[in-house]
Amino acid sequence: MAGQMVAELELSTGRPWDEQLQRWPSANLLQSYGWGEVQAQAGWETHRLTVATAAGPLPVTALVGATGIPGTTRIYVPRGPVCGPGDAPAFAAAAAALVALGRRCRALTLEVEVPWSAAEVAADHEFWSWQPVPARQPLATVVVDLAPPAEQILGSFHAKTRYNVKLAERRGVVVRPGSLTDLISCVRATETRQGIHLPSERHLRTVSEVLGPAIRVLVAEVAGEVAAAVMLARWEEDVIYLYGGATGGHRQDMPNHLLHWRAMMQAREEGCTHYDLWGIPETDSPDHPWRGLAQFKLGFGGRRIVYAGCRRRDLRPAGGRLVGVMDRVRRRARRLSG
Repeated sequence: MAGQMVAELELSTGRPWDEQLQRWPSANLLQSYGWGEVQAQAGWETHRLTVATAAGPLPVTALVGATGIPGTTRIYVPRGPVCGPGDAPAFAAAAAALVALGRRCRALTLEVEVPWSAAEVAADHEFWSWQPVPARQPLATVVVDLAPPAEQILGSFHAKTRYNVKLAERRGVVVRPGSLTDLISCVRATETRQGIHLPSERHLRTVSEVLGPAIRVLVAEVAGEVAAAVMLARWEEDVIYLYGGATGGHRQDMPNHLLHWRAMMQAREEGCTHYDLWGIPETDSPDHPWRGLAQFKLGFGGRRIVYAGCRRRDLRPAGGRLVGVMDRVRRRARRLSG
């Protein structure tokens, strides 16, 4: 069988990997060479597999991490494999290769978070037969089409969002390139103001350094003061809003609205076709803690995508139960230390 032919690549540069990845319909940033390097610095062991399929070599980035149980690991595949949702043989080949990797790494579990929307995955797909587990990535996003004329894109925004963009322009909000220091300050301010945990300074610096030219920081400035900042990543023809924050000042001037509008227009001028706002709740529940964020992002129109989520396959008896116990122990320890 084609799926039994697997190679694990050790590359000094990401270009061959990303070029191979881009040949597949569901290629995305989280399966890229650079993102694998980011995760390696976060403590994961990055394995890059190329799986032989009828459609050609399928690249799969698999992250191997600790479980807390000596001598065992776990495997996580972020937004992969990148074959199409209808290519069941390629998915089966990738799954077989990942199970083989699990044997070598003494993995208890294999978690796969596919890059497909739930609506795209057939009811009889192998993925649905695995055990559902909490997703590590946002379960939904909003993607704005940048192909139409600028006036048409702006016209697709909700009326309030469109009004806020024009209000920010009238009030002299300035959008310009920013620094990582600007971004970190805004992220920390948001974290303090809202009482939530956001990416650490170390992680933000790692993403910026590892992804290099693919990363851009933009800020919105009011009366000479930075009021908001975003970190954007370019992947092929997509621009992805990875992280952002705001100081909380000058909110009445709507700096965030103009910041994203200008980011979209800049991406469009550079030939990009989609602006991915990245994470919103998968439901419309008014009680969801991200409800306000969802309303902000949905205001930019675009296509809402709800992903199929994350599923787990146990590679050893009771593997999932053991990993679950250790995860609860770690979460409890973090709460007590925090």
